Amino acid sequence: MHDAVPTSASELFDLLPASTLLRQFPQPLAVLDATGNRVLLVNDALAMRCGRVQADLSDIELSQLQRLYGEMSTTGASSCTHLHPLQLDGGSALLWLPEHCSGEGSAVARDELTGLESRRAFETRLRGLLAKKLDGVLIRFEIDQFKLINDAYGREAGNQLLIQLGHLVASLVRDDDEPARLGGDEFAIVVSDGDAERAWQIAERVRLQVAAQGFEWSGRAYGVTMSIGIATFADAYHDFVELLAAADTACEAAKSRGRNRIEIYRREDGEVHRLRGEQSWGARVLDTLEASRFALYQQRIEPLSGGGRGHCEVLLRVRGVSGWTPPGEFVAAAERYGLMPQVDRRVIARVLKEIARLPVDQRPLCAINLSGHSLGDQGLAAYIERMLDRYEVHPGHVCFEITETAAIANTARAVALVGALKRLGCSVALDDFGAGMSSFSYLKSLDVDMIKIDGSFVRHVATDAVDAATVEGMVKIAGLRGLATVAECVEDEASLRRLAELGVHAAQGFYLHRPEPWSLP
Repeated sequence: MHDAVPTSASELFDLLPASTLLRQFPQPLAVLDATGNRVLLVNDALAMRCGRVQADLSDIELSQLQRLYGEMSTTGASSCTHLHPLQLDGGSALLWLPEHCSGEGSAVARDELTGLESRRAFETRLRGLLAKKLDGVLIRFEIDQFKLINDAYGREAGNQLLIQLGHLVASLVRDDDEPARLGGDEFAIVVSDGDAERAWQIAERVRLQVAAQGFEWSGRAYGVTMSIGIATFADAYHDFVELLAAADTACEAAKSRGRNRIEIYRREDGEVHRLRGEQSWGARVLDTLEASRFALYQQRIEPLSGGGRGHCEVLLRVRGVSGWTPPGEFVAAAERYGLMPQVDRRVIARVLKEIARLPVDQRPLCAINLSGHSLGDQGLAAYIERMLDRYEVHPGHVCFEITETAAIANTARAVALVGALKRLGCSVALDDFGAGMSSFSYLKSLDVDMIKIDGSFVRHVATDAVDAATVEGMVKIAGLRGLATVAECVEDEASLRRLAELGVHAAQGFYLHRPEPWSLP
């Protein structure tokens, strides 16, 4: 039996779509499949509580999530199963609300790790101040080096950094300006009786002291800085959601302008406009996933010699309210908000579903792009295996493309994922080959089947001797390793002929085939 959901929560869930819940609901929650056994998505609050990124918690068993949640909570709520019906992607799903099980949602006023004010208590206090129409200011902090230290030395080091900086920030402000930990490496201070100038003075004092103190771990000292954003109540029209978004935008502007600095939210700031646009895109990414408002296009990859196997690359196109959206904008927003692993999984499932609709003897080899963020998705290979089984698609019909830059940035993860995909029977291509400075050295560690030569070497291959020699070298080295070669961005007949002369196996580009719809939403 599942406990009954409180009436107020039920009303909220009935009114809000799933994307809004995941984006705005402050308490930890997870979306489960209709059986209630497997996790589909989690929100930021739950990921932060578990000390993981969202992608790590997607597509795992609920029992695993309960165990992780229980390890980070002192309430014993992890074993409680509190579910609420939800409609997602046109089908049935369930919401898991761990804090409704324990009653901790109304009890916790302090952050368990740092002892600072908790996010929930902070938001309650902030709403009260805004309701009084006071001339206050919100200061938002993020640690610039947190991810680096946490990834390099583990959660214990990351937690110690949070504790030290939390105590330092608390020692630098008045009792009335109580700091709070919002989650992860995010902190905030509400100055309830001051203006932007006073808030700047507080923020600058914190910034300088944090930089001066640094961080010590295992006998070594590390430099630590903070990016800080400031937003006044008035600039946000005393609106709670608008104020949080404004402070977040100012903090992001500080990071984009070099970090270790303070930025005040100003509506006329061009960088602010750009970042706010990305923030609205984050919401649109979730809405797109929920409503499946994306289409699959395909572009043929043609063999340049007789007997070669032709195949296609699957491309993502997104349908917005006012028409098709540039894929670059969608991907940039999805990457910033950590949603690309979810996008990649959705695309993989759609591609396999489309392949399964074709007669077995007419199924092509389809290349699917994987983002750099998916290299860290530890459950991705298992997910792909399940989808292959579900749609009864032979893995030989699927090739996954990983960009060279992503592979270089995450070499160990790329090696592990490529190995897992090869064991499933799928092929793997290294995309944009040649774009990096050490392209050939990485071929030794990556067990790929194919390299796709970056378009920067292909566009002028018929007229530029250096480009032609570079392509020829790539073809020879690929041949020594038994790899196929594909030239990208072929735009004319002369380039096509020259590529064939150089021994390139296949080509792709507008000259050969413009992308066309393969599957529409």
